[in-house]
Amino acid sequence: MQATPSARDPRDPHDAGGTAGAADRRDPRPDPPAVVTGSGGDGWAALPERVVGPVTPSGPGPARRRRRWPERRAPIGPPGRSLAAAVGLTGLVALAWFGMISRIGHFDVDVFLRAGAAVRAGQDPYPTPGTAAVHSGFAFVYPYLTALPFAPLSGLRHADDVFVALSVLAVLAGARLAGARDWRVFALVIAASTTIIGLQMGTLNALLFAGLTLAWRRRDRPATCGTVLALLVYSKVFLLPLLLWPVLARRWRAAAVAGVVLAVLLGAGELLSPLGTRGYLDLLGQLGRAESVAGVSLTGLLANVGLPMGVAAGLARAAAVAVLAGCGWALRRRGHDERLAYTGGVVAAVLASPIVWCHYLLLLVAPLLALSRPSGPGRPVGVADADAVADPDGVRGPRRRRRGRPVGANRPEGPVSPVPIATFAAASWFLVTPHRSSGAALAVTALILAPLVVSCLVSGGAPGPFGDRRRPMVPRVTLVASTTAGIGLVVAVGDGLAELAAVHTPGAHVVGAYAAVVGILALLAWAVRTTAVSWSPVGVVALDGPITPATGREADGGPANTEDSGAARRGTGGS
Repeated sequence: MQATPSARDPRDPHDAGGTAGAADRRDPRPDPPAVVTGSGGDGWAALPERVVGPVTPSGPGPARRRRRWPERRAPIGPPGRSLAAAVGLTGLVALAWFGMISRIGHFDVDVFLRAGAAVRAGQDPYPTPGTAAVHSGFAFVYPYLTALPFAPLSGLRHADDVFVALSVLAVLAGARLAGARDWRVFALVIAASTTIIGLQMGTLNALLFAGLTLAWRRRDRPATCGTVLALLVYSKVFLLPLLLWPVLARRWRAAAVAGVVLAVLLGAGELLSPLGTRGYLDLLGQLGRAESVAGVSLTGLLANVGLPMGVAAGLARAAAVAVLAGCGWALRRRGHDERLAYTGGVVAAVLASPIVWCHYLLLLVAPLLALSRPSGPGRPVGVADADAVADPDGVRGPRRRRRGRPVGANRPEGPVSPVPIATFAAASWFLVTPHRSSGAALAVTALILAPLVVSCLVSGGAPGPFGDRRRPMVPRVTLVASTTAGIGLVVAVGDGLAELAAVHTPGAHVVGAYAAVVGILALLAWAVRTTAVSWSPVGVVALDGPITPATGREADGGPANTEDSGAARRGTGGS
């Protein structure tokens, strides 16, 4: 049945009740406007309501199908360039393998392999609690079920090399899951000294990094995200604060799945492990007291400058709680998006852990890559879902977020920018060098890494967090002065901590721990800035340029009306 001309469909905001011909019906999915305004902005261009759901025609003629936002993809280079990038990346991995990774024994994976062999033989894989074997560096101090995957692997002849090779693939897969497309990003993740040290030792960090990126990539799938989070927390207990990421982001189903799976793993471990939960926690406490002062943890740093171990551990945990509380407040009250909760969970885990070795810092690359990826059309990096929600098709409407709805991050678009990972890779070599690094190996690394880092810093790579202007411009003199003052304050605090450590703990190396803590806090500060709502005169977001009052024109001379500007963009093919 055809609708009468006077009938008005209340579900179609473009049907004003007049003659409903095909020429009168506009696309219910207009292109994003140039200006997104808040409520009550008199004199400012308004954002039209958008149709979310099936479109019902208001008159004769077939219903128009909904358009999907075209995904902007990175341009594909010529085949020769891709082949050269693959060859270069393979050569870099081979150089790292034969030049550094294979030069020492893979001590950590040897521990796992011995534990797997013990489990396969029906023996106890744990050391005797209370003995020096606990903190000897050759004892299995992980949850019991962690040894099960290594039981079949322990029967292979070169099981340690197989595991390290799988770890290299896990690092590359994790970078890919995080959105990396530029071969330089893959190369820089592998070339970071923290990554190489983890591969030298045969640690679980490569697998944990891949798990973190997988959980972020599949965050909209509660079963996958929750299961991966539970496996991560069970494998490394210090990652427990990561479970608050889905809670802060209001992903209740993912949080529930993570809690249920973790409870099942703990219950199975309690039934199968020869060491009960209480005995295992005592084992971890003994290990933390013995090894915290030798690593780069906040607990070890505070203990080395003279604080009692209990006080130092309490302050580190308080700092982690403050980070999580601040992230929750920022998401709920200030409109930051979910990437801040993700970053805050990883940062809080590293800050609270009493034992942090340099190769643990590879885990920070997961939120770093998430923050480095530009956002989708009409949703620049830093625009949260406090005033708008994205439906599964990527439509952004000006609806208020309903209570309990997930705080979504900007829909990612395009590859990861190589600038942040270039900064991280370069800084990692100033923090620590791989084990048994000869002068020739360091020289070759510098010759390869320096041009790679410079090319990333100069070219900038994918647009996004480094091209958007989120705050009013400040005078350059003020910017330089504030930066200089900040660097001076950081150096002064570090010098003071070194002097205190020289008095209370002679021989303690606190510079590395202090530099690691500063880097962790810098990542958190950058996450706060990147995920913040953009500045504008009345609390609005300027997408394409400066906002001007509703005089009918934008600052660049274009039409301010959203219908006209959308039609102009459709006519010219602009986006």
